[in-house]
Amino acid sequence: MNTVRYADRLADHLLGRLAILVVGIAVLVGGMVLYPPFGTVVWWAFPTMFVLFGVKELYFHGADSTLSVVAGSLFVLGGISRALYQLVPMDEFTGTVANLVPLFGVFAMMYAQHYRENE
Repeated sequence: MNTVRYADRLADHLLGRLAILVVGIAVLVGGMVLYPPFGTVVWWAFPTMFVLFGVKELYFHGADSTLSVVAGSLFVLGGISRALYQLVPMDEFTGTVANLVPLFGVFAMMYAQHYRENE
């Protein structure tokens, strides 16, 4: 029996799908644990994503409304503040503000999207 037919037969059964899921998760977790630089990539992915989403919002919808400009700017500022929080030791209040700026950007972007859809 070749591998493809065996995998198809395994995926047809509930326990087979569960086994595939468990093995897949174990491989991902093992890779993350055994390859330490991957943790750094994940650690810096969040501020980078915030900045990229903010730039995307400013580029595609920035000229449409003031709310899109505010949302994009909050996302860019949130990404920068989150990166600074990861680089520079901060007290509790400053760290909380650095983590809340992207949250306000998310809500502003959701409101801008809702406003664009209902125009």
